Amino acid sequence: MTATNIRKGESFIWLPPRSVGERAFATEARLVALLLGSDGAGYQRISLDALPQLNSVTLLFDARDVTLLRAKVPPISGAKLRAALPNLVEDQLLQDAGSCAFALGPQVGSEGERLVAVIDRNWLEFVLGAFERRGAKVQAAWPAQLALPMTGKGNWSLLCLPDGLALRSDNAAGIGWPAAPDAEGRQEALASLLASAGECAGGKVVVFALDDGWQEPLDGAFAELELSIDGKLHRMPAPQPAAVDLLSGRTRRGALGWVNDINWRAWRWPGALAAAAVAAFLLGLNLHWAQLAQERDGLRAALETTFRRTFPEAKVVVDPVLQMEREVAALRTRSGESGPGDFVPLLARLGQALGAQSLDALTSVDYRDGTLRVKFKPAVVQTKAARDSLLGACRRVGLRLEFDQPRESSLAAAVTVM
Repeated sequence: MTATNIRKGESFIWLPPRSVGERAFATEARLVALLLGSDGAGYQRISLDALPQLNSVTLLFDARDVTLLRAKVPPISGAKLRAALPNLVEDQLLQDAGSCAFALGPQVGSEGERLVAVIDRNWLEFVLGAFERRGAKVQAAWPAQLALPMTGKGNWSLLCLPDGLALRSDNAAGIGWPAAPDAEGRQEALASLLASAGECAGGKVVVFALDDGWQEPLDGAFAELELSIDGKLHRMPAPQPAAVDLLSGRTRRGALGWVNDINWRAWRWPGALAAAAVAAFLLGLNLHWAQLAQERDGLRAALETTFRRTFPEAKVVVDPVLQMEREVAALRTRSGESGPGDFVPLLARLGQALGAQSLDALTSVDYRDGTLRVKFKPAVVQTKAARDSLLGACRRVGLRLEFDQPRESSLAAAVTVM
């Protein structure tokens, strides 16, 4: 028989048929698991809830839930081909093609046909989602009948599971059949399956089983049908890679498929380190902000203390800096001194900035609240170069000159201390 090359740490799960129900799938020991770890290979019947933590897994869907068809495929590819598949095989289906998932396999036969595996889309998504929610990355999803080893030219491979049968009759064909738990029911199921499959011409039926309870029903069924058998049950094999992967028929919706493909468990430590780095950054940012806020409060308190010490008659302190400027200006006014923002100093500095043309440059002057509003003659500011030169001269003497409009046609401007 053909040997299977499998890597240490791989896990394979034979799934029950959809007919057992979603609740039984999760809570009852209906799965057949081949877990390859440090203790080697071992088969066990187990429920989904009782499975150990698996990083990755290969799923084998029951042969009764996967229909293998042959179809002539037009010379197209990609999304167009996926959209055309339901129309190519819908006349061979009993179920509505819109509720099925289609996975395209290799070319079969000599007439240009290709293998198409069909499965109910809701069942496929339910099973894949159940494993992904438990942190297991589904590496592949194979039809169970195509994962059986081919033991020789013309031979058939038959797998006997506790509640079902899977038969592979060639590289791209196979069917499934239900089976009862008692010996009589098993013999009847075997006879019905083999009779439906037709004649195994030129070869033998090689039988694999999970337990020895199939030997007596097998002998009875083969004697009844007068079929050739190699005489004994073989140990249930590890699966062979199937020619078609049902994952290729899974529908994607935008970025959701990309998100589902991420192995989140592999990213848990980098994610934890990134989260810790972000938390440390936010903590440091908040501590720095608190330090700056404390310094701000200290400076404000010092300013308020200085202001109250200098002007003890002030009852309310809202803005120490602004109030200090006003009080200093009031003191300067009472003493007969002018401040830099008074009318005469502003006008003197503007005359200094205007230079030789200051005697005949203005048509009107108005002063209010530390702002000198002037209107120039057109000849003084009629060009952009003249305006830029005037702005630079005002900056050099400590004045801020702002025209009412940025256009060259504007003659009015405001003059303040920088």
